[in-house]
Formats: sequence, C-alpha cells, structure tokens
Amino acid sequence: MARSGGTSTGAETGASRERLRVVGAVLAVLVAAAAAGFLAGEGFGTGTADGARGLIVAVAVGLLAAGATVGVWRVNRRHAARLGISTSRYLRVARSVRRGEAPDDAVERAAAADLVRRMRRGPGSSSHRWAPRLLIGGGGLWGAAGVVFIADDAYGWALYAFAMMGLVLVQLVSLRRRGRRLEAAARALGT
Repeated sequence: MARSGGTSTGAETGASRERLRVVGAVLAVLVAAAAAGFLAGEGFGTGTADGARGLIVAVAVGLLAAGATVGVWRVNRRHAARLGISTSRYLRVARSVRRGEAPDDAVERAAAADLVRRMRRGPGSSSHRWAPRLLIGGGGLWGAAGVVFIADDAYGWALYAFAMMGLVLVQLVSLRRRGRRLEAAARALGT
C-alpha cells in the first residue's frame, strides 16, 4: 500500500507507538539499573562515599541489564520468527497469556499455545515442583544474610538483604496467581 504525502495508516501509527513504548520501557529499566548500581557502589553500607566506585558499578550494572535485554529480545524474536509473526505481536500475545486471556486470531492462538507450553515447562512455573521450595530457600538465605549484616553493623547491606528477601517472597505469593492465569489461558485455548 502506498503512502501519500507523509500520511500513515492507523496500523503503522499503532506499530510506531508500540515500538516507542517498548523502547521507553527498556530505557527506563536501564536508567533505573544504572542509578541503583551507582547508589550501591557509591557507598551503600560502607559508611564512605566514593563516586568513582559508584560510576564503575553503575556501568557494570547497566551493561548487565543491557545484555540481558538484548538476550531476551533475541530469544523472543527467534520464537516469533519461527511462528511467523512479528516480535511486537508475539510480545502482545505473551502479555495476554500472562493475563489469562486467549487471542481470537488463528496465528496468535498458535503462538499462545506455544507460549503456554513453554511457560508450563519453565522453572518459574507453578507446576514445577521445586519452584516454591527454591523461592522459600532463597528468601531464607537473604533473611539470614540480613541478620548477619545487622550483627556486623552494616545496616545498609542488611536493608538490601531484607528487600531482596521481600522480593523473593512476593514471587512466591504471586506464583499461584500466575499458575491460575496460565491455566485459564490454556483452557481458553483448549490445550
């Protein structure tokens, strides 16, 4: 379809908005990771501020976050290409599956069925028998580290350890809800 004089179709506008939203979210995560790395490296729990160490940790955390983002994007792009859909469409289907919904389009239904199958196999799945035990164990280890840091008068690191323990335990609580949503999507797909 030809475009005339700089006008764009509604589909092109929607795709460019989706692309901008994804890029904005990725940049926000990278900036937050770098800022957290700077604060952690600059003096979190050490009692002294060191800007150079903060910058080094910020760069390291930013590079790790960028590498993880690129890795996840490549995996999603590969799965989308295998199923014959665009990556943004594949990610939209994945969001609907995580919400417990099934798409109406036949191609998207095939992608959703593949996603349900992969999510059931994943280590973070509620059907994985070790997932709750690993999360409880991880939370316990973070809690024990927090107690050790308190005994060592490293209150900043203790706060960090307890925050990590809380994040792990939130994952444990949300595990059952994610499982229910995944099964709702599977029932809607007939798988």
